[in-house]
Amino acid sequence: MVAMDIYDILSESIMLLCMILFYHYIYMEPGFSGKRSLYLFSGSYLAVILGLKLIPDRPEWADFLCPVVFFCLYVLLTRKKKRIRGMFLFLPISGYLFMMVAASTAFYVVFTGAKSSEGFTYAMDAVFCLVLLVFWRKGGRFRRRIKGEQGYRSLSRGERWLLNLGGIFIFVMAVIMIGIMENVQGYEIDSGWRILFLMTGSISIALLAVVMIAFVMQGSRKEYYQRESELRERYLKTELEHFKAYRQAQQEVRRIRHDMKNHYAVLSVLAEEEKNAEIRAYLAQLGEEVARSEVGIQCGNDIADAIVNEKNRRAKEQGTVVEVEGRLPQDCGIDMLDICTIFSNALDNALEYLEGAQLPEKWIQIKMSGQGNMWLFQFENPVESKVVIQPTGTTGKADGGWHGFGVMNMERTAEKYMGHIRREIKEGVYCLEAVLFTTK
Repeated sequence: MVAMDIYDILSESIMLLCMILFYHYIYMEPGFSGKRSLYLFSGSYLAVILGLKLIPDRPEWADFLCPVVFFCLYVLLTRKKKRIRGMFLFLPISGYLFMMVAASTAFYVVFTGAKSSEGFTYAMDAVFCLVLLVFWRKGGRFRRRIKGEQGYRSLSRGERWLLNLGGIFIFVMAVIMIGIMENVQGYEIDSGWRILFLMTGSISIALLAVVMIAFVMQGSRKEYYQRESELRERYLKTELEHFKAYRQAQQEVRRIRHDMKNHYAVLSVLAEEEKNAEIRAYLAQLGEEVARSEVGIQCGNDIADAIVNEKNRRAKEQGTVVEVEGRLPQDCGIDMLDICTIFSNALDNALEYLEGAQLPEKWIQIKMSGQGNMWLFQFENPVESKVVIQPTGTTGKADGGWHGFGVMNMERTAEKYMGHIRREIKEGVYCLEAVLFTTK
């Protein structure tokens, strides 16, 4: 294998990687769920492309076709529906990638007067390698943010048609421009018209691609902020309900304290008259009033208290017992919205399951513990033997709707704090564990 073959392998691998990245971050399509599948796919690609280089007198189009075929295979393996149709995404995606090559090369040919762009191709590949390396080393936060935004939506039919038609048009224009730059037979034109066409064509397709991609990304950001607004509204509503209940409980406590002297007098009279039955009845009634005045579950954090008590009221209605172990201080270093995301989604999922489950005992146990800058939250509830854990982003509920995003949102929140979400079923108990690392 000569140096040129190694360069070709690198160039074709860059092409495949760029197509997959565009597929993920622009078309908002899923990837492999585990690293093992990704490693197996990558190894298969390298094995095939290395074997292809060992074939003597292979056709020139085989080198270009290999990354396209593996991209189609990638789509076939990762897409959840309409997989055959998705394989044809290679055409518009290739158009957007060829646009970058054709536009930059056109400027090179125009300003240098070169007859061919062969030398510039090596420089372009070097730039692509550098950009991909920077994206891998420095783009972690950007990738996590985009992944979080993608969780809330997929492309609409109009956006998908816009990207597809635009990509195909750009693909055709890029092929024509490359033919003119390389002086391919049938594409020869006069020098003046050649320069004009290359300049206007490169600027036009570059602007068209940027506008369409920005339009799609802006739609994604809009949907993301809408979901953030809904979450804030939910948090404020929950806290308002909690403080209303707290104020009512405090009023009950003050009323009981105000009447305590009278209660003591009544009990004293009944005791002197040795009316034990009346005393027991009176104490039972007084105990009911004291129970109604209880503030509820207290774990030390206002927003956590608000959410847990709201879910506890719902749990009592369906016969579920909620228990809390540990405390979460007010200055724990976790943002209020992030506490709301984890507690609300974990408890909602548990309550929704237990509501329809056929179990002799229904309970939810919340455990909180902290050590240094690490916080551990565990939410446990019993499950039936036939239950299996659904993959992140999917749901077993008949009405899909917004269902399936709860765990995804919790994972996004955990990643924000360099933590993780772990789910498992052990001895008939489902456990959701959230580990977060704070800066406090």
